[in-house]
Amino acid sequence: MQKPERKSSLPVILFLLVLIVALAWVGAVSLNRTRAGEGSFLSNLWTKNAEVSEDPYLAGYSEALQIPPYVKTVMLLGSDYTPQSGYRTDVMLLAAFNLKTNEIHLFSLPRDLWVDIPGYYAQRLNVAHAVGGYQTLGDTLAYNFGFRPDHYAIAEFSAFKYVVDLLGGINVQVTERMEDQCDFTPERWCVVEPGAREMDSNFALWYVRARLNSSDFDRTRRAQEVARAIAQKITSPANLVRLPTFIESALDVIETDMSLGDMWLYMMPLGKFLKPDFAQGYTLSPNEAVGFVTDEGAMVLQPDYGAIQKILREVFWIE
Repeated sequence: MQKPERKSSLPVILFLLVLIVALAWVGAVSLNRTRAGEGSFLSNLWTKNAEVSEDPYLAGYSEALQIPPYVKTVMLLGSDYTPQSGYRTDVMLLAAFNLKTNEIHLFSLPRDLWVDIPGYYAQRLNVAHAVGGYQTLGDTLAYNFGFRPDHYAIAEFSAFKYVVDLLGGINVQVTERMEDQCDFTPERWCVVEPGAREMDSNFALWYVRARLNSSDFDRTRRAQEVARAIAQKITSPANLVRLPTFIESALDVIETDMSLGDMWLYMMPLGKFLKPDFAQGYTLSPNEAVGFVTDEGAMVLQPDYGAIQKILREVFWIE
């Protein structure tokens, strides 16, 4: 019997090559538009850019920061919500992504900064989201510091623990010795030494939040260390195949205004997260935020707006 002729695989290979080239071209065109400030990743290819109205707090404001269009910002918030007392944003971490260089800058805002909340009153910065959501928090940042984040994401601390559990724990590069009260050990006291430390969800949450034996400034440093650890664990080679499932599960417990396209844009290329120093961190010190006591007896931090804006210019790659 004569053997049937084997069909050539060349057409299939050519089709795949054309598809890969087309996808690369679509991604490149969209990325260039995003860098130029023209809408969101991918969706800017099929939606017309709506006329952008001027920001009521930044338009005409001489101290408004001129952030380059290829720098995109995401405000990451941690909520201490309880049914009995509501919530405040206990963690406020700004991530700035440079779409030209693929660099990432992290900037932590202490929760006790005493600021004017437009339409309300002078209060701690961590009250702004609680009284008016993303809009009021953005207004507050624009009014006081001269910038408005592009996107937001907020998670209650139960959601934070859920994400860490999904990852099977995280490896945190601890830079300073830390000890403080905790409620999940028999001793009710936890200690962590400098170096690479494996943390489960209970320990990671304690490490981010503890302040009995430390300061608001120290908390911001620890929050950045944990954020780095989560990003590196998510994008590690072992987790790449689980990445779509992980994102889908995480979005069940995290509230955000980002699209999936935005998320992929900020994560590309994934290899940048594999370096220990993939993100440069910026925090405030008593030089930029001086402690004082309000007339009502609250211990807060008075921001030095000029000094903070000087740091923000570095965070946003403003020359």
